[in-house]
Amino acid sequence: MSGLQLHVLGDLEVIRGGRAQALPPSRKTRGLLAFLALQGRPFRREHLCELLWEIPDDPRGSLRWSLSKIRKLVDEDDCPRIIADRATVAFDASGVAIDVLDLHRAAAAVEQASLDTLRELARHGQGAFLEGLDLPDFHDFHAWCVGERERTIRSRARVLEELCARLGDQPEVALEYAQARVALQPFEEAPRADLVRLLMQLDRRQEAEEQHRIGLQKLAELGAQGTGILGRALRQAAPRAAAASTPVRRPTPDYSLVGRDAELAQLQAHIGGTDGARVLLLRGEPGLGKSRLLQAAAAIAREAGTGILKASAFESESMRPFGVWNDALRRALPDNATSRLLASGDQVSREQVFDSLVADLMSATARHPVVALCDDIHWADDSSLNALHYVLRNKRNEPLRVIIASREAELREHPTLQQVVRALRADGLLQEIMLQPLSAAEITQLVQQQFPGADAAALSGESGGNPLFALELARAGIEGGSSLSELVAERMAGLDDNARNLMAWCSVLAPRINVRSLEQASGLAPPVIDAALERAEQQGLLLPGERGLRFAHELIRRAIYESLSPSRRHAMHRRVAELLEVEAALDLDLAADLAHHARRSGDPWLAGKAMVSAGRLCLRFYANDTAMDLYRQGLEFAAQLGDAQRVCLSLELGEIRLNAHHEEDWSALVEEFVGLAEQAMDHGSRSHARIGYQMAAHLRWMHGENRAARRFSQQAERVSRGASEEAQVLGQAEAAKCLALLERDLSEADALVMEARALARQSGRDCVAIPITLGILRYYEDKLDEAVDYLEEARTQAKAEGDRISEYMVNEYLAMVEIERSDCHAAQRHARAMVEIGERLREGSERPFAGAVQALCHYGISGEVEPLESALQSLRVADAKQRLAFVLNRAARCSVDGGHFARAAAFAREALELARLMERPSEVVLALLSLERVHRAQPELQAESLGREIREIMAGSIASWARERGEQLLAEEVKSNA
Repeated sequence: MSGLQLHVLGDLEVIRGGRAQALPPSRKTRGLLAFLALQGRPFRREHLCELLWEIPDDPRGSLRWSLSKIRKLVDEDDCPRIIADRATVAFDASGVAIDVLDLHRAAAAVEQASLDTLRELARHGQGAFLEGLDLPDFHDFHAWCVGERERTIRSRARVLEELCARLGDQPEVALEYAQARVALQPFEEAPRADLVRLLMQLDRRQEAEEQHRIGLQKLAELGAQGTGILGRALRQAAPRAAAASTPVRRPTPDYSLVGRDAELAQLQAHIGGTDGARVLLLRGEPGLGKSRLLQAAAAIAREAGTGILKASAFESESMRPFGVWNDALRRALPDNATSRLLASGDQVSREQVFDSLVADLMSATARHPVVALCDDIHWADDSSLNALHYVLRNKRNEPLRVIIASREAELREHPTLQQVVRALRADGLLQEIMLQPLSAAEITQLVQQQFPGADAAALSGESGGNPLFALELARAGIEGGSSLSELVAERMAGLDDNARNLMAWCSVLAPRINVRSLEQASGLAPPVIDAALERAEQQGLLLPGERGLRFAHELIRRAIYESLSPSRRHAMHRRVAELLEVEAALDLDLAADLAHHARRSGDPWLAGKAMVSAGRLCLRFYANDTAMDLYRQGLEFAAQLGDAQRVCLSLELGEIRLNAHHEEDWSALVEEFVGLAEQAMDHGSRSHARIGYQMAAHLRWMHGENRAARRFSQQAERVSRGASEEAQVLGQAEAAKCLALLERDLSEADALVMEARALARQSGRDCVAIPITLGILRYYEDKLDEAVDYLEEARTQAKAEGDRISEYMVNEYLAMVEIERSDCHAAQRHARAMVEIGERLREGSERPFAGAVQALCHYGISGEVEPLESALQSLRVADAKQRLAFVLNRAARCSVDGGHFARAAAFAREALELARLMERPSEVVLALLSLERVHRAQPELQAESLGREIREIMAGSIASWARERGEQLLAEEVKSNA
């Protein structure tokens, strides 16, 4: 460790051995040092020249001069920091303490940072980022500097916010940090509302009112609508005045855990345990205190100094892959790798997410024990639950404690949750607490604590031992009403018409209640919404939450929701689903909401289309099981439709089924798709008929029935001719692709794809089948460079669209191109991509073929045949004749080249049989060529020459590279005979 420190908050400082170093006078040199140190990657010299110098300044000479000055500051004999070559420059920051990076790291894991660390950061991190080094004349550097300053402000604000939260019981200490936060974010409402609240707690009302006035003035300067939190802070922080003005005494949110001493002791023992990773499951009916116990667990964990991950699952998000873990990590570690992976839009497999999640958790547990808390786990998606089991099973010795809460009835109805619970129980990783109702004496004690004037004895019997019911009944008795529903009705009666309407929308939108969604759904103006929400908060119906607003309890939401008539519920859900339909196209979170609202809309067509949209997104993330669940739900909605809509929706759902699931009885599925396609034609829907015939063609091709595949593909193209432009492009392109894949009528395929491309350009539509087909055709023409260009274009488009089947196919042909070039190393790179995708696709021939191509490349490089033999057997089991013939032919060629003639003959004979069966003339020629080479080298292994048969097949249409190889071998024969 060099002891080198770099301070960029305030004036730039370089400290070595405890002493500040004299900096070069050039501001550009100082700016260059900060830029390289903070970026952490190499930059091309041209980029750095453009960043800080103009042409007349001799940028390259200026850069060299600046680097020489920086080296004197930071380089040591045994540890050079400036790493440069003729092309690039980088700064090696290993072991260097950089103040702003320390700040960002602490802010990203603020809940895990100690109080002393946070205070130290607040005290020493007060200067502006690179103060005085703006360099506004150099746009790119200035833009970078501004962006870093904004990021620094956010990190400081997060640290100050956490300090204020932790010091909430010491308002006089927290005040300093609240004031610093307001100075940092003067136009933000929340920091100033916290400052107002602290000032009121310290009986400094005049100052609080002044801050309230300034806050409103700042909002007016921005032309922004306030959320009302400034006014609420001024009112809520005056408990004595509030008590004098209202006869109703409301309970404090943090009521005592009466009757839960045993459960608290179990929580403490669980959190403090040292026997590795374990799960504690809180089970019970609604209202028994599961959420309150989770809050107590968080307090116990915080007091013990452990890291905390917190999340809640929601019914409307039960199909969002890894939603619970993503929310928990983003809240505690905003810059975590798992959330970045899920948000990247790139190809993401379940195993990738599992590994990333484990890495993030292990990074956290390496610093301190971690407690993960999840409420309402019965609403969690399957992938989150499977990830929980994966983490616990594979990292059982890590200091990770998980506490989850579930309603009993919903747990029994969730098969995946039941399966995970059984597995954890069998592994000895699960402890369970079944919450029981409180005794009459405990209910009496609880009610007397919260509502001294209530009839506690009577309520202990009426509530059935449910603490939430008891408290709400007590409140109802004081405010008027005798049940939870009556209490809610009483509070709703205190609202005006707009507010009551808004509360109905809130009950439908929960848990995503925010002003924008309410404005879109209700049609009310923002000021009206603000006033209504403020009144609802005053009535104790809504509370601030992480996502905007939330109901004080799920039972209150349910009471409001169930008070709506079924027809109104349907209409409201339909309205929300229609609003989400456009936005949900590429957002899995919104797609989950769309599916939730569409299911409850009473509109089977809308609901079925939502299942299609959500299913396609699930395929993008390899969530094939969830996609199949959505397919089955979609069929239920399709059954409620008239014939025309039922057929169209069934065909769209069929695409989900085809891509998510391997069918054993695939021939029956072909008949189903063809039958639906013919019904679509009867109803005049040519575009949907094309889908049915194309799916039938794909299934026939996958199972080696090439003639039938060609027939259905041509029928798909024919019916698309009278359909929309989009359907015509798809029909022509897919038909051309099918012919290319079958190696049939390649001239017709070329004509079709060129027509499709022209129509696509004319209509401004993209179709991934077009560059795929062009790539395959150029491959057969032996124009391999052109083939690669088209295939790379197709890969980019397939990845952008989340089309994993096409992405696999592109990598397949890229590997085939490199094999044809005899570059096994390059082919192996594409084979690895095939393996990665193939392992996550539905069960079919993709996975074994990917393994076989990888083993073939390994054989070509090392000569080791055992992995290849094993991979070939897997491919035989998958019954992928066409792909098997390809691998066998290339293995035969490698074997001949390596002098393994007996092995080559065996590979080539099997390939020949398959190629003849599949009517693949190019593969037939390759097999015959290998056998002919064996005949010439060792006639005892192949007695007769095959030259005549080779000539006969070469007289027909075959791939250019196959023809070239055949002509070369035949020319050698003529030469030897001469």
